[in-house]
Amino acid sequence: MEGLNDKAVELVLRSMLLAAGIAVGAIGTIGVPVPGHAQDRQTGTQADKKPDQDKKEKDNIAGPYVPTPWVIVDEMLKLGDVVANDVVYDLGSGDGRLVISAARRFGARGVGIELQGDLVEMAAIGAKHEKLADKVKFIQGDLFETDFSEASVVMLYLLPRFVTRLVPKLRAELKAGSRIVSHDYPLAPWPPDKTLIFDVEEKEQISGSVRTTLYYYVVPAKLGGTWQVSLPKELAGTPLSMEISQEPDRLNGVVRAGRETLPLRDPLLRADQFRFGLLYRGRLLSLTGMVSGERMSGEVVAGSVRDRWSARLLRPAAN
Repeated sequence: MEGLNDKAVELVLRSMLLAAGIAVGAIGTIGVPVPGHAQDRQTGTQADKKPDQDKKEKDNIAGPYVPTPWVIVDEMLKLGDVVANDVVYDLGSGDGRLVISAARRFGARGVGIELQGDLVEMAAIGAKHEKLADKVKFIQGDLFETDFSEASVVMLYLLPRFVTRLVPKLRAELKAGSRIVSHDYPLAPWPPDKTLIFDVEEKEQISGSVRTTLYYYVVPAKLGGTWQVSLPKELAGTPLSMEISQEPDRLNGVVRAGRETLPLRDPLLRADQFRFGLLYRGRLLSLTGMVSGERMSGEVVAGSVRDRWSARLLRPAAN
Protein backbone atom coordinates (compact mmCIF):
# COMPACT_ATOMS: atom_id res chain seq x y z
CA MET A 1 0.00 0.00 0.00
CA GLU A 2 3.04 2.22 -0.29
CA GLY A 3 2.16 5.55 -1.84
CA LEU A 4 -1.59 5.19 -1.32
CA ASN A 5 -3.56 7.81 0.54
CA ASP A 6 -5.73 6.95 3.53
CA LYS A 7 -8.91 6.51 1.48
CA ALA A 8 -7.18 4.17 -0.95
CA VAL A 9 -5.71 2.16 1.93
CA GLU A 10 -9.21 1.76 3.39
CA LEU A 11 -10.57 0.47 0.08
CA VAL A 12 -7.74 -2.05 -0.21
CA LEU A 13 -8.31 -3.24 3.36
CA ARG A 14 -12.02 -3.63 2.69
CA SER A 15 -11.26 -5.76 -0.35
CA MET A 16 -8.91 -7.89 1.73
CA LEU A 17 -11.52 -8.39 4.41
CA LEU A 18 -14.17 -9.41 1.93
CA ALA A 19 -11.76 -11.85 0.34
CA ALA A 20 -11.04 -13.32 3.77
CA GLY A 21 -14.76 -13.67 4.50
CA ILE A 22 -14.82 -10.98 7.20
CA ALA A 23 -17.77 -8.61 7.32
CA VAL A 24 -16.72 -5.19 6.10
CA GLY A 25 -18.72 -3.58 8.87
CA ALA A 26 -16.27 -5.10 11.33
CA ILE A 27 -13.25 -3.04 10.23
CA GLY A 28 -12.06 -0.23 12.44
CA THR A 29 -9.17 0.89 14.52
CA ILE A 30 -11.27 2.37 17.24
CA GLY A 31 -14.25 0.46 18.56
CA VAL A 32 -17.63 1.98 17.89
CA PRO A 33 -19.73 0.81 20.79
CA VAL A 34 -23.13 -0.71 20.12
CA PRO A 35 -24.14 -1.92 23.56
CA GLY A 36 -26.92 -4.18 22.30
CA HIS A 37 -24.48 -6.10 20.12
CA ALA A 38 -21.37 -6.24 22.25
CA GLN A 39 -21.41 -10.04 22.11
CA ASP A 40 -20.78 -9.88 18.35
CA ARG A 41 -17.08 -9.22 19.01
CA GLN A 42 -16.40 -12.58 20.63
CA THR A 43 -13.66 -14.60 18.99
CA GLY A 44 -15.99 -17.60 18.99
CA THR A 45 -17.86 -19.68 21.51
CA GLN A 46 -16.55 -23.20 21.98
CA ALA A 47 -18.70 -25.98 23.38
CA ASP A 48 -16.04 -26.92 25.90
CA LYS A 49 -15.74 -23.45 27.43
CA LYS A 50 -16.59 -23.20 31.10
CA PRO A 51 -19.57 -20.94 31.92
CA ASP A 52 -17.48 -18.62 34.13
CA GLN A 53 -14.82 -18.32 31.41
CA ASP A 54 -17.47 -17.46 28.83
CA LYS A 55 -19.00 -14.88 31.20
CA LYS A 56 -15.58 -13.27 31.79
CA GLU A 57 -14.97 -12.98 28.04
CA LYS A 58 -18.39 -11.42 27.50
CA ASP A 59 -17.77 -9.01 30.37
CA ASN A 60 -14.59 -7.79 28.67
CA ILE A 61 -16.00 -7.36 25.16
CA ALA A 62 -16.01 -3.70 24.19
CA GLY A 63 -18.46 -3.81 21.27
CA PRO A 64 -18.38 -4.37 17.50
CA TYR A 65 -16.11 -2.43 15.15
CA VAL A 66 -16.86 -0.26 12.14
CA PRO A 67 -14.50 2.12 10.32
CA THR A 68 -13.67 5.28 12.23
CA PRO A 69 -13.53 8.38 9.99
CA TRP A 70 -9.97 9.36 9.13
CA VAL A 71 -10.52 12.91 10.33
CA ILE A 72 -11.11 11.58 13.86
CA VAL A 73 -7.98 9.43 13.69
CA ASP A 74 -6.04 12.54 12.59
CA GLU A 75 -7.42 14.65 15.44
CA MET A 76 -6.68 11.96 18.03
CA LEU A 77 -3.06 11.74 16.90
CA LYS A 78 -2.72 15.53 16.92
CA LEU A 79 -4.32 15.90 20.34
CA GLY A 80 -2.05 13.17 21.69
CA ASP A 81 0.93 15.17 20.38
CA VAL A 82 2.46 12.01 18.90
CA VAL A 83 6.15 12.24 17.99
CA ALA A 84 8.79 9.84 16.71
CA ASN A 85 9.97 8.54 20.10
CA ASP A 86 6.46 7.68 21.30
CA VAL A 87 5.01 4.20 21.76
CA VAL A 88 1.32 4.46 20.84
CA TYR A 89 -1.10 1.86 22.18
CA ASP A 90 -4.57 1.54 20.65
CA LEU A 91 -6.98 -0.31 22.94
CA GLY A 92 -9.30 -2.08 20.54
CA SER A 93 -7.20 -1.66 17.40
CA GLY A 94 -9.44 -3.25 14.74
CA ASP A 95 -7.84 -2.88 11.30
CA GLY A 96 -4.86 -1.08 12.86
CA ARG A 97 -5.27 2.24 11.11
CA LEU A 98 -4.49 4.37 14.15
CA VAL A 99 -1.14 2.82 15.08
CA ILE A 100 -0.23 2.39 11.40
CA SER A 101 -0.97 6.10 10.88
CA ALA A 102 1.11 7.01 13.93
CA ALA A 103 4.06 5.05 12.53
CA ARG A 104 3.69 6.28 8.95
CA ARG A 105 3.17 9.97 9.72
CA PHE A 106 5.25 10.50 12.85
CA GLY A 107 7.69 7.60 12.94
CA ALA A 108 6.27 6.38 16.27
CA ARG A 109 6.15 2.76 17.33
CA GLY A 110 2.69 1.30 17.80
CA VAL A 111 0.94 -1.58 19.54
CA GLY A 112 -2.66 -2.54 18.85
CA ILE A 113 -4.61 -4.65 21.33
CA GLU A 114 -7.62 -6.40 19.79
CA LEU A 115 -9.82 -9.27 20.96
CA GLN A 116 -10.92 -10.47 17.53
CA GLY A 117 -8.30 -12.65 15.86
CA ASP A 118 -9.39 -11.95 12.28
CA LEU A 119 -8.88 -8.23 12.78
CA VAL A 120 -5.47 -8.75 14.39
CA GLU A 121 -4.41 -10.74 11.32
CA MET A 122 -5.80 -8.12 8.94
CA ALA A 123 -4.07 -5.28 10.79
CA ALA A 124 -0.76 -7.14 10.56
CA ILE A 125 -1.29 -7.53 6.80
CA GLY A 126 -1.94 -3.79 6.51
CA ALA A 127 1.25 -2.97 8.43
CA LYS A 128 3.26 -5.33 6.22
CA HIS A 129 1.92 -3.72 3.03
CA GLU A 130 2.83 -0.30 4.43
CA LYS A 131 6.34 -1.64 5.14
CA LEU A 132 5.81 -0.82 8.82
CA ALA A 133 5.89 -4.32 10.31
CA ASP A 134 9.07 -3.36 12.16
CA LYS A 135 7.36 -0.35 13.76
CA VAL A 136 3.97 -1.75 14.79
CA LYS A 137 2.62 -4.97 16.22
CA PHE A 138 -0.84 -6.29 16.97
CA ILE A 139 -1.73 -8.47 19.92
CA GLN A 140 -4.85 -10.57 20.30
CA GLY A 141 -5.77 -10.23 23.93
CA ASP A 142 -7.90 -8.91 26.75
CA LEU A 143 -7.34 -5.23 27.57
CA PHE A 144 -7.65 -5.95 31.29
CA GLU A 145 -4.87 -8.54 31.17
CA THR A 146 -2.47 -6.54 28.97
CA ASP A 147 0.47 -4.58 30.37
CA PHE A 148 0.36 -0.93 29.22
CA SER A 149 3.55 0.20 30.98
CA GLU A 150 5.52 0.55 27.72
CA ALA A 151 3.06 3.07 26.27
CA SER A 152 3.71 6.81 26.19
CA VAL A 153 0.40 7.48 24.38
CA VAL A 154 -2.83 5.49 24.75
CA MET A 155 -5.85 5.82 22.43
CA LEU A 156 -9.24 4.30 23.15
CA TYR A 157 -12.86 4.29 22.04
CA LEU A 158 -14.73 1.88 24.27
CA LEU A 159 -18.07 1.58 26.01
CA PRO A 160 -18.29 3.88 29.06
CA ARG A 161 -18.28 1.01 31.54
CA PHE A 162 -14.99 -0.27 30.10
CA VAL A 163 -13.44 3.19 30.09
CA THR A 164 -14.29 3.59 33.78
CA ARG A 165 -12.92 0.16 34.65
CA LEU A 166 -9.64 0.98 32.91
CA VAL A 167 -8.95 4.16 34.92
CA PRO A 168 -7.17 2.49 37.89
CA LYS A 169 -5.14 0.27 35.55
CA LEU A 170 -4.06 3.17 33.31
CA ARG A 171 -3.05 5.35 36.25
CA ALA A 172 -1.18 2.48 37.93
CA GLU A 173 0.75 1.22 34.90
CA LEU A 174 1.50 4.27 32.78
CA LYS A 175 4.50 6.48 33.48
CA ALA A 176 4.01 10.07 34.63
CA GLY A 177 3.60 12.32 31.59
CA SER A 178 2.04 9.63 29.40
CA ARG A 179 -0.93 10.92 27.39
CA ILE A 180 -4.35 9.38 26.89
CA VAL A 181 -6.98 10.31 24.30
CA SER A 182 -10.46 8.87 24.77
CA HIS A 183 -13.02 9.18 22.00
CA ASP A 184 -16.51 10.27 23.13
CA TYR A 185 -16.35 8.88 26.66
CA PRO A 186 -14.47 10.49 29.60
CA LEU A 187 -12.36 8.49 32.01
CA ALA A 188 -14.74 9.22 34.89
CA PRO A 189 -14.18 10.32 37.58
CA TRP A 190 -10.79 11.58 36.31
CA PRO A 191 -11.26 15.15 34.94
CA PRO A 192 -9.64 15.68 31.51
CA ASP A 193 -6.80 18.13 30.99
CA LYS A 194 -8.32 19.16 27.64
CA THR A 195 -11.54 18.53 25.72
CA LEU A 196 -11.91 18.88 21.96
CA ILE A 197 -15.42 18.98 20.42
CA PHE A 198 -16.10 18.99 16.68
CA ASP A 199 -18.57 17.64 14.11
CA VAL A 200 -17.87 14.90 11.59
CA GLU A 201 -20.63 14.19 9.06
CA GLU A 202 -19.43 10.63 8.42
CA LYS A 203 -19.95 9.77 12.05
CA GLU A 204 -23.72 10.15 11.83
CA GLN A 205 -23.88 6.82 9.98
CA ILE A 206 -21.98 5.19 12.84
CA SER A 207 -23.48 6.63 16.01
CA GLY A 208 -26.46 8.68 14.83
CA SER A 209 -24.77 11.98 15.66
CA VAL A 210 -22.13 14.15 13.98
CA ARG A 211 -20.82 15.34 17.35
CA THR A 212 -17.41 14.03 18.40
CA THR A 213 -15.72 14.68 21.73
CA LEU A 214 -12.09 13.84 22.45
CA TYR A 215 -10.88 13.81 26.05
CA TYR A 216 -7.17 14.33 26.71
CA TYR A 217 -5.38 13.28 29.90
CA VAL A 218 -1.82 13.55 31.19
CA VAL A 219 -0.93 10.76 33.62
CA PRO A 220 0.22 12.20 36.98
CA ALA A 221 3.07 10.96 39.13
CA LYS A 222 2.13 8.83 42.12
CA LEU A 223 2.11 11.05 45.22
CA GLY A 224 -0.18 9.25 47.65
CA GLY A 225 1.50 8.45 50.95
CA THR A 226 3.58 9.93 53.74
CA TRP A 227 6.62 12.07 52.86
CA GLN A 228 9.40 13.58 54.92
CA VAL A 229 9.94 17.18 53.81
CA SER A 230 13.22 19.02 54.32
CA LEU A 231 13.08 22.84 54.15
CA PRO A 232 15.87 25.44 54.50
CA LYS A 233 16.90 25.96 58.14
CA GLU A 234 15.61 29.52 58.19
CA LEU A 235 12.12 28.16 57.39
CA ALA A 236 12.04 24.93 59.42
CA GLY A 237 14.63 23.62 61.84
CA THR A 238 13.56 19.98 61.52
CA PRO A 239 11.99 17.87 58.74
CA LEU A 240 8.20 17.96 58.44
CA SER A 241 5.79 15.10 57.80
CA MET A 242 3.51 15.52 54.75
CA GLU A 243 0.57 13.20 54.08
CA ILE A 244 -0.93 13.23 50.58
CA SER A 245 -4.22 11.69 49.46
CA GLN A 246 -4.43 11.17 45.70
CA GLU A 247 -7.55 10.11 43.81
CA PRO A 248 -8.42 10.46 40.09
CA ASP A 249 -10.68 13.43 40.83
CA ARG A 250 -8.87 15.08 43.73
CA LEU A 251 -5.52 15.74 45.39
CA ASN A 252 -5.12 17.01 48.92
CA GLY A 253 -2.78 16.76 51.84
CA VAL A 254 -1.58 18.06 55.18
CA VAL A 255 1.73 18.82 56.85
CA ARG A 256 2.14 17.80 60.47
CA ALA A 257 4.44 19.98 62.58
CA GLY A 258 4.34 19.05 66.24
CA ARG A 259 0.71 19.32 67.28
CA GLU A 260 -0.22 21.40 64.27
CA THR A 261 -1.94 20.00 61.18
CA LEU A 262 -1.53 22.38 58.26
CA PRO A 263 -3.44 21.86 54.99
CA LEU A 264 -1.66 22.10 51.65
CA ARG A 265 -2.98 25.11 49.77
CA ASP A 266 -4.11 24.63 46.16
CA PRO A 267 -2.00 21.52 45.45
CA LEU A 268 -1.56 20.96 41.72
CA LEU A 269 0.09 18.01 39.97
CA ARG A 270 0.65 17.77 36.23
CA ALA A 271 2.71 14.82 35.05
CA ASP A 272 5.73 14.98 37.40
CA GLN A 273 5.45 18.70 38.25
CA PHE A 274 4.04 19.44 41.71
CA ARG A 275 3.27 22.73 43.41
CA PHE A 276 1.45 23.80 46.56
CA GLY A 277 1.31 26.50 49.21
CA LEU A 278 1.80 26.13 52.95
CA LEU A 279 1.14 28.59 55.76
CA TYR A 280 3.81 27.72 58.32
CA ARG A 281 4.86 29.75 61.36
CA GLY A 282 3.00 32.76 60.04
CA ARG A 283 4.77 32.69 56.66
CA LEU A 284 3.23 31.67 53.35
CA LEU A 285 5.53 29.23 51.59
CA SER A 286 5.21 28.55 47.87
CA LEU A 287 6.75 25.25 46.82
CA THR A 288 7.30 23.95 43.29
CA GLY A 289 9.17 20.82 42.33
CA MET A 290 9.50 17.63 40.37
CA VAL A 291 8.56 14.12 41.45
CA SER A 292 10.97 11.31 40.62
CA GLY A 293 9.84 7.99 42.04
CA GLU A 294 10.21 8.18 45.82
CA ARG A 295 11.87 11.61 45.77
CA MET A 296 10.72 15.19 45.28
CA SER A 297 12.83 18.32 44.99
CA GLY A 298 12.41 21.89 43.90
CA GLU A 299 12.30 25.53 44.95
CA VAL A 300 10.60 27.16 47.93
CA VAL A 301 9.85 30.87 48.09
CA ALA A 302 8.82 32.69 51.30
CA GLY A 303 9.13 36.45 51.19
CA SER A 304 12.80 37.27 50.54
CA VAL A 305 13.85 33.64 51.02
CA ARG A 306 14.36 31.60 47.86
CA ASP A 307 16.00 28.22 48.35
CA ARG A 308 15.79 24.49 47.67
CA TRP A 309 13.54 21.92 49.33
CA SER A 310 13.30 18.14 49.05
CA ALA A 311 11.19 15.24 50.22
CA ARG A 312 11.42 11.47 50.34
CA LEU A 313 8.64 8.92 50.52
CA LEU A 314 8.38 7.14 53.85
CA ARG A 315 5.22 5.09 53.23
CA PRO A 316 3.21 4.83 50.03
CA ALA A 317 -0.56 5.00 50.27
CA ALA A 318 -2.33 1.67 50.72
CA ASN A 319 -3.87 0.38 47.49
